[in-house]
Amino acid sequence: MYNSPRLRKTTAAGAASLLLAIAVTGCGGGNAATQGTDKGEGSGKRGAITVSLYDRGSVPAEEGTMSDNRWTKWVNENGPVNVKYVTVPRFESLQKFNVLFASKSAPDLIFEFDTAYQGQLYNQKQLLPLDDLIEKSSTEYKAMLEKYPALRKAGTMADGKLYTVGRPIQFGPQHYLFIRNDWLKKLNLQVPTTPEELLKVAKAFTEQDPDGNGKADTYGTGLSFVAGIILNNMFGTGFTLFGEDQYPWVLENDQVVHDWDRIKAAVSFQKALYAAGVVDKDFVTDKNGEKQKQDWISGKLGIYGGNGADVSTYETLKKNSPEAEVIPIALPTTEFGQFSPTLTSPIQMTGMVNAAAKDPESVMKMIDFMVTETYTTTIQNGIEGVHYKKTADGRAEVIDPEKNKKELEYNRDMGMLTPLIGKNYGLKNKVNPTPAEQDFIAIYEMAEKLYLNPDRPIVGITQKAFLPLLPQELTQINTNANKTILDRAMQAIVNSDPASVDQFIAEAKGIWEKAGGPKVDEFYAAWYQDNKADAIMLKDIYEMGKQLSTVE
Repeated sequence: MYNSPRLRKTTAAGAASLLLAIAVTGCGGGNAATQGTDKGEGSGKRGAITVSLYDRGSVPAEEGTMSDNRWTKWVNENGPVNVKYVTVPRFESLQKFNVLFASKSAPDLIFEFDTAYQGQLYNQKQLLPLDDLIEKSSTEYKAMLEKYPALRKAGTMADGKLYTVGRPIQFGPQHYLFIRNDWLKKLNLQVPTTPEELLKVAKAFTEQDPDGNGKADTYGTGLSFVAGIILNNMFGTGFTLFGEDQYPWVLENDQVVHDWDRIKAAVSFQKALYAAGVVDKDFVTDKNGEKQKQDWISGKLGIYGGNGADVSTYETLKKNSPEAEVIPIALPTTEFGQFSPTLTSPIQMTGMVNAAAKDPESVMKMIDFMVTETYTTTIQNGIEGVHYKKTADGRAEVIDPEKNKKELEYNRDMGMLTPLIGKNYGLKNKVNPTPAEQDFIAIYEMAEKLYLNPDRPIVGITQKAFLPLLPQELTQINTNANKTILDRAMQAIVNSDPASVDQFIAEAKGIWEKAGGPKVDEFYAAWYQDNKADAIMLKDIYEMGKQLSTVE
């Protein structure tokens, strides 16, 4: 979801200015767009552009369509240019974009979360370099670049030019390791602080009837999807059991290495959980964690990997099990140290300009409009007096939640350049939160204290958002080799043979070597040595997060 810096050498002064300048206050459908006077800077004929927009199939019939609704019309009535929205299915966006590019009908302004695809378009020379355009034609986005220099770093490709635009985002927990604290209390157990203690607690949750229904129908811990990712993070590795986005590289003695010892320890522990019968035996097929989620909300799971501020899942659990007391816990300490689960990135790159755009100046006017306070406030909160009213401290208080659910919530992807910071962003700043939201705010604040500590860092060299894109040949090697390695890891976990993990590691190393994996290792090692002084590294991320938290 996050953009990679297509890194090049920058100056040490630039790296220093990143940390100095980012501590600032935040920036604040038509079919063919309607004609009108130019509401932007300057004079002359009003421009007309096309802009991509995700379609999630969530627009109520009475609101129109994703390309023609009250908010697309608002843009055309209030924005500086005429906009025709080109919708793409959210989860089939890449296929649709490929068709549009092949037919030479791709939008002028393209929004896409997939950073690998952004890199692909760059490599195919489909994107317009933006440095000169921003310098000559931009006001609002130029100012945001000056306030948040990391945006320029993250949007610059290998040729040293800026190709993507983005936004600052509140830095905070993304993944949570949740535990049923009421079960701990009932069974007279403490929060686990080591892998051995976690296994002990999971066994108790499985075997000692923590829900008190007299049946052996509870599981100690989840192992699929986010839970599996977190349990790997516990051992300091980003090699995950789900998905193809493996991240096994770590820093040792200021060198990038492909760490097999951490992978071995993580797989060994998960094998121990499986052998002890404390996880769902069908975890391998639960690719998206939906089965695990159902076990959690039905009150049958003691330890769960949560993703985001998922109030609805928490609320459903409380309806099914009113006695449930949920807390996040720090990842247990292993022989490799203590780590934290995935955190949000403080910078997210989302937009690109088509190299074939006929009117780049009008595209830049739209980019500028999308980061203004007027646009941000309207797309996030709706129309003042209709969808919200301002509180004394300037926050947006919802007037009618049901009205907003129908008229506002479907427009979220129109805000892909909206800065997600400040007093009107995030659950913690919500006016009049529900009881479930109040509970989750407390959970979130606990997680902040546990997970935002750089002494318990997230795993890896830096966040994936700030790693360089692999060349196509290396991408193929990395993807194909890790797919095979991942299959072998799953087999090792469910295999009753105690020697299966040793065998897996030996086979995995051979698969990696044969596929040409050392070339990938060498690429990251060389990139780190060449760019470590100027790239966005973990220390910078924590510092940016701290500074963004002061934005009002």
